[in-house]
Amino acid sequence: MQFGCLIETRVRESRAQRIISTVFPNWSAISNYEHKRLGRLWVVWSPEVRITPCFKSSQMITCSVLLQGMTEEFMCSFIYASNSADERRELWNDLKDHQNTPLFKNKPWMVVGDYNEILDMEEYVGSAPPAVTMGMREFQDMARHCSFIDMKAHGPQLTWSNKRKDGLIQKKLDRTLVNDVWLTKFPQTYCVFEAGGCSDHLRCRILFLPEKQKPKRPFKFINVVAELPGFLSRLDTFWKDTTPLHISTSALFRFSKKLKDLKPAMRELSKENIGDITKRTREAYENLCRCQTNTMTNPTNQLIEDEARAYEKWSLLSSIEEKVLSQKAKMHWLKIGDGNNKSFHNSAKIRAAKNSIFEIQKTDGSTISTQEGIKKEAVEYYDSFLNHNSVGYTGMSVDDLNQLLQF
Repeated sequence: MQFGCLIETRVRESRAQRIISTVFPNWSAISNYEHKRLGRLWVVWSPEVRITPCFKSSQMITCSVLLQGMTEEFMCSFIYASNSADERRELWNDLKDHQNTPLFKNKPWMVVGDYNEILDMEEYVGSAPPAVTMGMREFQDMARHCSFIDMKAHGPQLTWSNKRKDGLIQKKLDRTLVNDVWLTKFPQTYCVFEAGGCSDHLRCRILFLPEKQKPKRPFKFINVVAELPGFLSRLDTFWKDTTPLHISTSALFRFSKKLKDLKPAMRELSKENIGDITKRTREAYENLCRCQTNTMTNPTNQLIEDEARAYEKWSLLSSIEEKVLSQKAKMHWLKIGDGNNKSFHNSAKIRAAKNSIFEIQKTDGSTISTQEGIKKEAVEYYDSFLNHNSVGYTGMSVDDLNQLLQF
């Protein structure tokens, strides 16, 4: 642990420093006692971390953070939202103001804490039926304004419970939100929600993992490859040059082998036409802009032809890029032609983050965080599950199955 925040401390200011120095010796700390009598937030950090306070209120402390071994700082806001919807509105406005200031422009930003509000109806479980409140809409509006999404999280989805036997209510009040810049700068970060003991909230720990070497990815067919000019000819050549299929018991097996052997040719075709598609599209756009500038400055037939060819190339690459990113983001509903690539990029990043597994808990309670360990544990788990032999299980007789088939 390098830094963190204690929320809802309920400790008088006169006792705060003694407690902090005892629990976190040689650490630094800031609080918001000047805005709230019992100090709702304590931010603490070790000597290896540099934290610079930027903003304080009764519900939030915002700092710039530079961790040991990092060259670039990031912004971090610690939240303890009020139980009052009116007071939370002030918090949402403060976060919007953060987003609009130059200090936060192009900076990775993490907002973590207790929001005392849910973002979605699925984040509520209780005896009373949930309802979309004005407070929820305002929370959603703030998240959209700041381009916030949930950091990849492990653990229970719901983080708070009223602990009542009758009228039990559970909600996701605690979360870690990050902006789109964070996804680019720290794609390996994730948070874990786990039991904290005496609190009615789960505690949250955030892990910053170094950039790992990506394992070789399995073959994935990109749909736009089928629209490329050389697709049918290359497929036809490969099919004719390999062993023909015949109707027999092994025809399906040979067909699957043919498809498997076809992968290298499709991978090569995809690499030739789709490799670095975003970079090539950007370069084609820059070239088109230069051609347009030249045509407007000194119009000639040659320059007009150059501009037409540049536009044709950029239009083709942009169309391919949009289709590739659309498939990655699973946004099949988006059929517009404006090349809204930022939306595609962000959606693809969000989906990749949600589908990533950074750690897994074994049956004995221990945690594995290496890719090889996770892979081995997954294989062992499903091997044990699928090959499990139940003691004393006799199964059903043929007569019993025949009786079931009558219905």
